[in-house]
Amino acid sequence: MIEIVENYENYINSLPELIGKSYYKAEFFMQKLGLKHATYYRKLRSKSFTHQEVKLITTILFPEEILMQELQKSEDDIKAGRIVDLSDFKEKLRAKYNI
Repeated sequence: MIEIVENYENYINSLPELIGKSYYKAEFFMQKLGLKHATYYRKLRSKSFTHQEVKLITTILFPEEILMQELQKSEDDIKAGRIVDLSDFKEKLRAKYNI
């Protein structure tokens, strides 16, 4: 358990560098996080993002890993039989959107 906490702390400490090396501008992160300029830079400097903000930043920085995780979940659902028939899915969409 201690290792998990230490890894998280190391990740939090590396966020400013990871954000700086990303292809996204600071304005993009501010917009996605819903933070004002001063608040964003204060949190970046003090490494005080909330865990929800860290999760969102991580999905922005590592989209390939998130995609692979979702694909793995989908494969697991298929193997476990948690699937929806296409005609049932279409019917649910029609009902939801009144099409």
